[in-house]
Amino acid sequence: MMKATDMNESVPVSERTRTTEQLTERFRRRRLTSSEPNFVTVDVDDDAESFDIKRGSDGSSSPSSLSDSLRDQSRRLSLLLTRRTELYRGVEPSSTTPDPKDCGKNDSSGWNHWVNEVRLCSSHGGDYRERSRTALRTAVGSFLTFSLLVFPRQQVLGAVWIGNIFMHSNMKGSFGASLLSVWGFGQSAVLITAASWPVGNFVSSLSETQASIILPFVSFLMSFLIMTCPQLTSRNLMILVMYIVVAAPVREDIQWWMPIGYLGTYLIGMIIALLMNSANFALRSTHSNLESLEKDLTMLLNQCKAYSTNLVIAPDVSRAAAASIEMLYTRIADTVKSLKAELAASKVELLLQFKSKAANDLSEWIVAAEQLLAPLKSLRTALMQRVIGEERTVHDRTTATKEIIDHEIAPARDRMVDAMLSSIAVCHAWADPSAHRTVLPDVQGELAISIEECRRAFHQAMRKATAELKGDAEENVPVFAHLTRRTTAFNALFEFGDSLLAYLEEHSWEAEEAFDENKNETRPRTPVCHAIGSFVKFVELKWLWHQPDTFRLALKTAVGMSLASLFVSVPVLWNISEPFGIWPGLTIASVNLGTTGSSFQKAADRLSGTLLAAAYALLLSDLFPGNTDAVKVPGIAIFTFLTIYLRSDEHAYMYTYAATSIGSMLYGSVKNDFNIPEYIPKRIELIFVGVVIFSVVELLMFPRSSRKMVECLGFQFFLSVRDYLKQAARCARRMQEYVAYSVDDTMHAEALFDEADDTFHLEQLDQCHRKLKTESSKLKKELEPALNEPHLGLSMPLQRESFRGL
Repeated sequence: MMKATDMNESVPVSERTRTTEQLTERFRRRRLTSSEPNFVTVDVDDDAESFDIKRGSDGSSSPSSLSDSLRDQSRRLSLLLTRRTELYRGVEPSSTTPDPKDCGKNDSSGWNHWVNEVRLCSSHGGDYRERSRTALRTAVGSFLTFSLLVFPRQQVLGAVWIGNIFMHSNMKGSFGASLLSVWGFGQSAVLITAASWPVGNFVSSLSETQASIILPFVSFLMSFLIMTCPQLTSRNLMILVMYIVVAAPVREDIQWWMPIGYLGTYLIGMIIALLMNSANFALRSTHSNLESLEKDLTMLLNQCKAYSTNLVIAPDVSRAAAASIEMLYTRIADTVKSLKAELAASKVELLLQFKSKAANDLSEWIVAAEQLLAPLKSLRTALMQRVIGEERTVHDRTTATKEIIDHEIAPARDRMVDAMLSSIAVCHAWADPSAHRTVLPDVQGELAISIEECRRAFHQAMRKATAELKGDAEENVPVFAHLTRRTTAFNALFEFGDSLLAYLEEHSWEAEEAFDENKNETRPRTPVCHAIGSFVKFVELKWLWHQPDTFRLALKTAVGMSLASLFVSVPVLWNISEPFGIWPGLTIASVNLGTTGSSFQKAADRLSGTLLAAAYALLLSDLFPGNTDAVKVPGIAIFTFLTIYLRSDEHAYMYTYAATSIGSMLYGSVKNDFNIPEYIPKRIELIFVGVVIFSVVELLMFPRSSRKMVECLGFQFFLSVRDYLKQAARCARRMQEYVAYSVDDTMHAEALFDEADDTFHLEQLDQCHRKLKTESSKLKKELEPALNEPHLGLSMPLQRESFRGL
């Protein structure tokens, strides 16, 4: 198959433009002169990348059928490419892949459409199974939470909807992750309840007037302390826990023991979340990812061997191997990222099984795998990017150089790759907690010998290749470019092997026996000493008010909560909001974030989720009047399943809040009985009031524009790119000077080399690179909030495409 780039290079630009214009004009005339609809089909020739546009039997088409024709054309091309991909891989086309001839048939309506969509879900890359499992677990969790707290008709455990929020907040992807989350949320909820309970009792002991006066100050102080406390998890939710305990006694008759009942509700929600994930272990996913990592690393090393072997005899196979290496590197990086994300949960599950050694081995292998990504990235870059001076056409001297290198290095390279493959298998068996360990072979010595042998062979090959060069330097530029590519690739392989060797040296049988001996000599810590040490570490954490961003966020939250508490303390505002005056404060506690754009986006999602839940609650109350629990609890479960299943990444908070808000719509704020049709409009009104108070505080008192930050960071990014390129030029000149001095005066070159540890100033280049990565990460973090920030017309809006491209 002829490359598109080669075809374009063989045809002049003017000729290509003229031919394209002729085809476009001919196609336009046929469209304008046609009067009857027909279909456009596209055939792709197997021997050339060209498209043949065919007309129908009457040779005409109409603009009305153009969109359908283009849709059919795109579908045929997609299926044809799928077929060719399957044939290229050497497998028969799958039975689930329809025939391109059947693409014109209209089966996109009715029940058959959804049956086909479900049947072809795997081949289309759908995730409905995972979505269904997550939504079902969450819906069953909501059903159990409300059933346990509502059907017994108990009056001790109040604020049922907050227990549902805790259940949603701790519904993670695995049992280990949920256990970690429950531990953090449980500690925080107990600590805040213990701190708020005396304050709430003090407020309830005062008269209504006195309590109304001190409530804004108490809300300000406690909100600020919560937002700056380092020991707390989910500080916004903890403000909600505090505010209900402190603000409810001002206008309602709250018994002294009711905060303990609230805490019991929260703990029940967290326990149910843990039970919903009791059969979903992170170790299963970790085992699958470790197997994928081993297979991908094995395939990548085999593709490296194929690339080097076929570089002369079969260039097409070599290019395919390079493309496979790029794909495998991307997949390995994603797998390592998944392993790192699941590491904490997997370690918790292993510790529950009293396998601390297996947890340490897993953690160390994931760290080692993350370090292996750097040489693999260098290898991919060396193979996929064209070096300056390298020609597109085959060069005779380059071919001779390739033959010399392959002849000299082939046996040592194959031995090194085979040793690496064995080492990866041993490392996998060593680190995988689910693998049945036996006596592992000793591959450390073979790997060390093969790497050293391959290094010597490669140096010998480079000397022979450079010795064969003749003529002037201009003619040998393609050869030197190829030598640069091979040197970079082999150095990356050597670094990969050295990393594997270092890991094996740390985890040899002798090292493990020495570790066991040292472990037996040390006295184990008693549970009491361990608990005391953990408590001391917990208390010694530094408070966060010394951080500018955290201090600003805490102060903004405290001011907003103080203003929102006026709807409870001021009689006029209480008459408007009675008996649900705490909702403005709960809204501010939920939507307050660090930047203006992200906070406004969360506020909009909260309003949208509230409206969605309110509409469903009103419909449910009208269809099934009587306010019975037998209708409300299943209705909550059904609504939770639908919203969690339809949850998208862009507006995840909207769907999650709708799922949690439906409980408060049907079961109130603190008490569990009220009039639903009267409560829901008041709830929407008070949430809007909370958003307005937040907007005033955000825009007038503590403005922090995400758009301004993105503009400044974008400008600074270009300056950092300039500094990086300048430093790269300095490093290149330094290297060029060293090479020139080495040819003319070896003594002077050695003196230049010995004058400093960083001869070529690569440390400064690395600092510039880290600065670029830091600024790029900040840009990515602030970009979406900046684009979603409300535009007040005081400056030009951000260009979405430009900044996203940057």
